[in-house]
Amino acid sequence: MHTLEHFFFVRFINGLTERYPELFEGDGSSSQHAANFAKKWAAYSTINELANGDILKFEEVTLQPLEKCLLHLAYKADKQQLENLLHKEAMKRIGH
Repeated sequence: MHTLEHFFFVRFINGLTERYPELFEGDGSSSQHAANFAKKWAAYSTINELANGDILKFEEVTLQPLEKCLLHLAYKADKQQLENLLHKEAMKRIGH
């Protein structure tokens, strides 16, 4: 990805935080350091997550339609939140 394309991609994705709050907003329990980290690395974290941490796949990810990428990440975030909730409920039932 060329530097100019990267710049516009980062600006565009950072502007979508209102449309995808489950990806970009914390739940209020994170520390200030964690919040600053998330804000600083939001666009990079998105690409990294979609590439499963494989830097060799970053360009492949950036060639995908943005809405497709964000929909996938929103699904993963909602699924993780549900799994966490179910786990907490199961732990309560067994007395932990």
